[in-house]
Amino acid sequence: MARRRVHKRPWVIGGGAAVVALAVAVGMVIADDGVADIAAPYGCGTGGARGTAAPASDRAAAEGAADFDGDGNPDLALGSGGSVAGGAGGGSVEVAYGAGDGTGIARCQYLTQDDAGIPGSNRDEAFFGSDVVARDLDGDGYTDLAASVFDWKPSVIIVWGSEDGLKRAARVPGTDVSHVAWDNDPILDEQLVAGDFDGDGHPDLVFGLGSDKGLLKGPFGRDGTPAGTGRVPAPRRPAPDVGNANYGDLVAGDLDGDGADDLVSFHEADPDPEAPWADLNRPVSYLRGGRDGFTQPEGTRLPDAGEGAIGDVDGDGVDDLVLSPRGGDASRSSVTVVYGSKAGPGKRRATTTVDRDTPGVPGEEPQDEDAVFGALDTGDVDGDGYADVVAGAARWDVYGQSGPEQVLFLAGGPDGLSGEGARLFDGDDLGAAPGGDADFGAAVGLTDLDGDGRADLVVTAPGSDTVDGVAYVLRGTADGPSTAGVTRLSGDTFDDTEGLGLLMGGGEIAH
Repeated sequence: MARRRVHKRPWVIGGGAAVVALAVAVGMVIADDGVADIAAPYGCGTGGARGTAAPASDRAAAEGAADFDGDGNPDLALGSGGSVAGGAGGGSVEVAYGAGDGTGIARCQYLTQDDAGIPGSNRDEAFFGSDVVARDLDGDGYTDLAASVFDWKPSVIIVWGSEDGLKRAARVPGTDVSHVAWDNDPILDEQLVAGDFDGDGHPDLVFGLGSDKGLLKGPFGRDGTPAGTGRVPAPRRPAPDVGNANYGDLVAGDLDGDGADDLVSFHEADPDPEAPWADLNRPVSYLRGGRDGFTQPEGTRLPDAGEGAIGDVDGDGVDDLVLSPRGGDASRSSVTVVYGSKAGPGKRRATTTVDRDTPGVPGEEPQDEDAVFGALDTGDVDGDGYADVVAGAARWDVYGQSGPEQVLFLAGGPDGLSGEGARLFDGDDLGAAPGGDADFGAAVGLTDLDGDGRADLVVTAPGSDTVDGVAYVLRGTADGPSTAGVTRLSGDTFDDTEGLGLLMGGGEIAH
């Protein structure tokens, strides 16, 4: 899944954002063991497209989708970097529980650190939930939610799933930050990603690139303690002339088919806001996972890119790396696939790049630099067994030019990614605020919410202090995402405080 750092937005870090109060009053329960429960989910009944749902017991497990309450209906969590009571940029997480009838939502939940069941308390620029990942981290059969937070120092909070939904939480003890000698800002850009990096069947977390204990091994105890820790090597300096970099992203997947997930990191080397597009330097590094820990294979070179996602685009059983390339001859609205293989990424077949000049791809190439793809995800939307790709181009820079905000759908197939069956979705078509004010496409996710075997498209439009945040759910069909019967989740569904600046979905989508 694509990862996007909401806290880099100037209007998040700056003060003056409105504060928030809970829209729905719920009682707080203290359990017999003295541990506080999190405020329970509440009915929100958003409605949406209706269809024939698969049996509840089969649905979430079929696609490995998040299921926080174990009812078989896939759920979603949206990380948001907006303001909360007592903290500009304090961050929150909005949870939508699947209804089991189409792409409708049954219950909602609003999580902040002022909840008595979540460690810490709201404060300025804690960015709670800017990174969120969903995995069964303790092995009890319920999906859990891990969220990054920056309250005094970077750390990870795990919110445990249960039959009642996300109910209790614990801070992972002893987390470390990244240590990359050529990275000039590792703490504020700390990243969280999940995967089975040692191939033992238990989901792990990585939080600390270059740290001796950056790998947090599952299963986790209910107090947040990992089963063990391990080293995550710092990526090699991409070139002798790279003096420093900003560490921007992590994605994970099994790019060599050995049963252990690998780690891909993204960096912005020697950033110069005035540099021409062709001169942008965005190194991408590869760490191979395995039973004996991470290694750095020689000879694996990946294209410069700003964002990435991982999925099996060509259906050969090995994950592929999908990139939003930067610099050189790449267009601003292109998607590149580095195909995985038993020998590693890029070793079996040439990379594929699809852009607006590719036959079948709709729309014209944007002429300004503010229309670049900044969010990616993969999933089987059309149900043919091949992972498809969605790419979002939100005009997220508050100083950027106004213009269209779009999401591009590209279909995978036996020959990999192509323009055949491509679809383009414009924020204006779905009712987003026009001209780039909504940030439509800031985050995108593909997950089978209605259990029909086709991934549905989730698109966030976080908005701003003056534009309400919205998440759209487009049902997956044989022809790609459909604009018929779109489910719309507004920020007011979770908190209706006037002038909140919730920025819903401005961080990550966990599914």
